[in-house]
Amino acid sequence: MTTFLLNTEIRFGPAALNELAEFAGSKVLLVTDAFLATTDLFDVVHTLLAPRVTVFRDVEPNPTVAMIGKGVACYLSADPDVVVALGGGSVIDAAKAMHKAALAAGYGAARGLVVIPTTSGSGSEVTSYAVVTDEKTHAKIPMVSPDLQPAIALLDPRAVVGCPPRVTADSGMDVLTHAVEAYVSTGASDFSDACAEKAVHLLCANLHRCYVRGADVEARERMHNGSTLAAMAFNNAGLGITHSLAHALGGHFPVAHGRLNAMLLPHVMAYNAERSERAARKYAWLGHLTGSSSGNNVKAGVVSFIAAVDKLRASLDMPARLSEAGIPAQDVRGKLNELAAQAMGDGCTPANPVAPTHDDLVAILRQVL
Repeated sequence: MTTFLLNTEIRFGPAALNELAEFAGSKVLLVTDAFLATTDLFDVVHTLLAPRVTVFRDVEPNPTVAMIGKGVACYLSADPDVVVALGGGSVIDAAKAMHKAALAAGYGAARGLVVIPTTSGSGSEVTSYAVVTDEKTHAKIPMVSPDLQPAIALLDPRAVVGCPPRVTADSGMDVLTHAVEAYVSTGASDFSDACAEKAVHLLCANLHRCYVRGADVEARERMHNGSTLAAMAFNNAGLGITHSLAHALGGHFPVAHGRLNAMLLPHVMAYNAERSERAARKYAWLGHLTGSSSGNNVKAGVVSFIAAVDKLRASLDMPARLSEAGIPAQDVRGKLNELAAQAMGDGCTPANPVAPTHDDLVAILRQVL
């Protein structure tokens, strides 16, 4: 038997933020970062939640174990009824990890987590996953627990219209990778496939629009919805070695996670398609859905879809290789075995449609030097 879970209540549309008035008067812990705490969006959220609001604004990109410890201390001091996370994947993951730690200590907000994503990328608003970085080993630590599942996700395009082009590109390619990897994963089902297919369609149709016209509310809303649909897919089906390798690289080199996924995804798709007929057929079908291929030749369809993904990456002014992102090839070569070992042990690897070897992962890494 296979299960498909939809445990987060999704409230979406241009007025979704107004739902925060439901929590006015409750003890609220508002988790965000230093930049967002200076924005008009923060003021709107804070006003809707007032007056009993404690703010933790110390979240940094790729939250570390030490930073989570600091956040947990704030959490326990605030003793909130509800935790509201306002931010991108790092903020939401930090709030999740703080909440999980508080529950483990015998505390925890009775009304759980309410999340307001300000990027269309991580999908963390509807998943039971979070990623924390061990600052000592540089390893990404994927966390999986029902306690990490938000109670409510508020998807309001007003929260993402101010997202800068670079962040839009990085987060958008992360979404596309979520959908594509979930679609071919060992845990894929008819239900996850429906979410993944729609997500790929929405991303391919709207990501470039959002990149060049950031204030396009219609495109922003469609992409925001696509991000959540992709997350619903991978939360149930799993991911694959694109993410495993990106986790390993991101722990050692200062390159955005979505940017790493954009480099790796075409090479991982080619690797999987060569070794799995099922994966090849599904990649080819995504080519049909997005208009990048036609006809019944599976191999041609795979090649066309991979080319379309790479063309989208290039249209977003994103690098194809680590060296183009400022990471010297020799720095990566010295860590290839370590990176491959970390990726082999990553929680995303078992769901890849092809079980890789250590040498396979090293070979893929060499392609993005």
